Amino acid sequence: MAFPFHHSLLFLTFFFQFLFWSSAHSHVPAIYVLGSSQVDVGNNNYLPTRIKINFYPYGIDFPGGEATGRFSNGKNAADFIAEKLGLPSPKPYLSLTSNNNKTSEFLKGVNFASGGAGVLNNINQGLCISFSKQVVYYSKTAKAIEKQIGIEQAYRHLSKSIIVISIGNNDILAYTGVGSSTIKPGITLKQYVHQIISSMRSELKRMYKHGARKFLIIGAGAQGCLPAERVKQKRGVCNGEANQLSKMFNQKLVSLLEERKSKFSDFRYAFFNMYTGYVELYHNRKAYGFDEVDVACCGGGFLNSTIFCNPKTAPPCSNRRNHLFWDGIHNTEATAGVYMSITYDKSSPFVYPMNLKQLSDV
Repeated sequence: MAFPFHHSLLFLTFFFQFLFWSSAHSHVPAIYVLGSSQVDVGNNNYLPTRIKINFYPYGIDFPGGEATGRFSNGKNAADFIAEKLGLPSPKPYLSLTSNNNKTSEFLKGVNFASGGAGVLNNINQGLCISFSKQVVYYSKTAKAIEKQIGIEQAYRHLSKSIIVISIGNNDILAYTGVGSSTIKPGITLKQYVHQIISSMRSELKRMYKHGARKFLIIGAGAQGCLPAERVKQKRGVCNGEANQLSKMFNQKLVSLLEERKSKFSDFRYAFFNMYTGYVELYHNRKAYGFDEVDVACCGGGFLNSTIFCNPKTAPPCSNRRNHLFWDGIHNTEATAGVYMSITYDKSSPFVYPMNLKQLSDV
């Protein structure tokens, strides 16, 4: 029995040496993704939750045409970020928990995101992996990597990797009454944003403690202009309160990131202002290949505004490439692709203080 065991050890040794040789010759060895439905690649498939979309027509344009748990007709932002960096899209964390060789998978990157999650723990509580729980999972992953390959190499790997965070949209929707969350009556927009940012500050501190140094932060979109929000307004106009909350959240989030950067010289970030991105795509739709920017591709009712698609009552549109919205609250694959292209190589006012390409090079 000693012979095969000896060879197993040799194989593992060479395997990890190969991984680190590759990492040493790459700007970004891996990405670690946290957030909600815009970047969830299937974690909710492993949860007993109604916030789950492992059915047709979700995934209709994904390679293989299968519903993977992505809240999209195809790829989402996490997939496009990985493609831009020349990396595989990380697997869902919950798909790896029973894997006997988890650490080798952890080194390739992990996706912790969960549809329905907010910055605050009470957002869709019990129906998703909360953001704080995702950070706990990231910390466990970092510790597992450290145990396997040592503190120095683990730090080198994690500090060169990019942490992708796309969170906050569901907190905004909860305030305006979309979803199953309850917000304390009487709380002002300013108080609510302060509460969200305070929670974000704590989570960023925890991640920094466990090796995270380079962050791509995706800000809130124009949440008031989602079909699911507009349907509640007279004549289907955008919900001004939700948009005001989105802008306040983005402003305070950037301030928080600057605070972190001023405190830690090795803290780096790229912030994509999705609100500004939405305004750009809406007003210059033709330049980006979009024709329909109000009505969702898949859904029912006015503006096809139902939160999820129901194939039994309304099949998806056939021209999915030229729609901005997939369902009542989610983007199409095409929109996610354009947003992440902007994030990769554009500049202010869309992405700052650096873009994703520049972040990968520092």
